[in-house]
Amino acid sequence: MDFMEQPAQYRNKLRAFTWFVILLAVVYIMAQPKVIPAVWVSSSDPHLTRMNGFLYYNKKAFSGYLFSNFANGNRERETPYYEGKEEGLMKSWYPDKSQEQERLFVNGKKQGVHHGWWPDGKPKFEYEFTDDEHNGTAKEWFNNNKLYRCFHYTMGHEDGLQQMWWADGTVRANYVVKDGQQYGLIGRKFCKNVFKDEAIKKNDTVYAVAYGLP
Repeated sequence: MDFMEQPAQYRNKLRAFTWFVILLAVVYIMAQPKVIPAVWVSSSDPHLTRMNGFLYYNKKAFSGYLFSNFANGNRERETPYYEGKEEGLMKSWYPDKSQEQERLFVNGKKQGVHHGWWPDGKPKFEYEFTDDEHNGTAKEWFNNNKLYRCFHYTMGHEDGLQQMWWADGTVRANYVVKDGQQYGLIGRKFCKNVFKDEAIKKNDTVYAVAYGLP
């Protein structure tokens, strides 16, 4: 081997090793859990602003807990934020302190299983999310503990068996979605995204039913 080639080979190996160490450091940093600081700010604070999907406090991306209270002083809602995005479990309650909702956010996107309850503690909804999209089962109940609907989704789109019932338990819709086509008893008309506004046609009148967070 030529004597002059040895320093060049050494430099190349050193450069590759340096990039390998940098990559390991980046992976390690990204794998660390995000720590939400114990900073509590009321949702009515005038120093809060929202811009391009981020929450700012005093013109800086907010990290901490955003909260609101009922007139009786009990906690209404609290949402953790990290660098301007929702991060962790959002929780909300009814005025009597019974829990209303529990939703998981990762980097501002809905993830995992989201739960909602009626004031008496009976289930109200149970949604599965992946990257802000319905992905899996979406269930909702009437306040009499009977199922209102049980839908199945694949990344925001209906997929598979979809079922709805009236409050007395009789079937309202029962159909299958395959390759974007619906087969069976439809029984209702939807807008594009169930998590936003759902248009339900009944007796020639359209009712808007709001689901989820504003």
